[in-house]
Amino acid sequence: MVTASTSRRLALPFFLLATLNAACSGTSDSGSSHDGAPLGQAPDLAYPGKGFIVHEWGTDTVVVGSDGSLQPGLHHEEEDLPAFVYDRLEAGSLDGSTSTSVNVKMETPVTYFYAEEPLKAHVQVVFRKGIFTQWYPAVHSFDPPIFAPNTVAGVTTYADPAFDPEFPFGSPVCAERYGASANGYLQWGTIEILGRDGDIPVPEAPLDRFTWAHARQVGANPLRVAGVPGAMEAPQHERFLFYRGLGNFDLPVRVTAGAGGAISAENTLGEAIGTVFVLNVGASAGAFVARPEGIAGGGTLVERAPSLDGAPPLDEFVEALGASVIDALDATGLYHDEAVAMVNTWKRQWFRTPGVRVLYLAPEAWTDASIPLTIDPTPDDVVRVMMLRVEVLSPEIEAADVGAARRLADPSLAGDAERHFDDLGRFAEPRLRRALALLGGPAYGEPLLARIAAGATASAARE
Repeated sequence: MVTASTSRRLALPFFLLATLNAACSGTSDSGSSHDGAPLGQAPDLAYPGKGFIVHEWGTDTVVVGSDGSLQPGLHHEEEDLPAFVYDRLEAGSLDGSTSTSVNVKMETPVTYFYAEEPLKAHVQVVFRKGIFTQWYPAVHSFDPPIFAPNTVAGVTTYADPAFDPEFPFGSPVCAERYGASANGYLQWGTIEILGRDGDIPVPEAPLDRFTWAHARQVGANPLRVAGVPGAMEAPQHERFLFYRGLGNFDLPVRVTAGAGGAISAENTLGEAIGTVFVLNVGASAGAFVARPEGIAGGGTLVERAPSLDGAPPLDEFVEALGASVIDALDATGLYHDEAVAMVNTWKRQWFRTPGVRVLYLAPEAWTDASIPLTIDPTPDDVVRVMMLRVEVLSPEIEAADVGAARRLADPSLAGDAERHFDDLGRFAEPRLRRALALLGGPAYGEPLLARIAAGATASAARE
């Protein structure tokens, strides 16, 4: 065994609790033009046809104030997931289930398996400082649990204590055990790693509607999951395991911003950070700086967000940045088609969403400590790559947001102020929270914050 020191739509961002703990009863207790085509010597970056190999890529997203503070409110979606993807509430209500405002969003880790012959493997993953919110294929069990109707006084429908601020905990013990956004756990049980030439019936995920299909464009073995809640009557097939989560934890690099585009990225770890990209994306143009040397352990990278004056048109920028990111991912040990799949999946959000952001490759040891992955039998090799996306609120951005938030106090200007934040898509909540905090938390901002926090915000990014 190796421990890799490696929706159905989300309504409240794990399984039906069949037997309620006594504590809760109140008693104590590069861009798409590559289309997977080789770049340079990339054809050599592929499965060699021998050995049991596991590769994984994913990304964490945060919003930071100019002082480096992590901003809460990242539960909003930027990309729709296909309807077949499970979320916590739905999975908790399945027949046979036995386990029924964050500052970091862990997005789309996908895990690929390679083997020359079919085999079976037991797979589980843990999120120590967060919980898993969505996954596919179906899992055998997950934690923290979802509560079934009538298992707790006042609960009449399936309820998620980890994300419902109104959940009627019966005692402080119950609240501590089930209300924390921590100790997430997914266990797929036994998955079947099918033959490499197998043709599998994957569920539909049209590329014109979902980026999901990009992750399928790899040479990994197909997978089958059967005999678990959701896959009792018919097996489920996919090219990878997928999971997503929300949590509260510190990241390897502390990013701060000064006036005029100044960026400081301090590596808080004792080991080196991989390639760093600093992006400045406008409505019609974009520019980036790449630092392939990364940041030494304990070191600080001082950079400036590149100016948009004379910057290349957006499409040209996206193409160049995509190629540069693919090169960086190739160097991590991912196979080339995996690197292309990752960039094609995320290029719209990473490269086309207006704003200043920092992308960097986290050390694999940090990923292994944050979300331990356990696989039995032991793979011959495991590669896990996590790209961190930091949305940077510069002093100029904060000033604009503060100005808009102030206008909420004037009924004649409030409509314009609301549009300012509504146009920010999934980042409306963290940016409004930051602006209101800088203003001292005025009451006049609370109605808009409540509406945005409760709503499903769409991305303002353009394709």
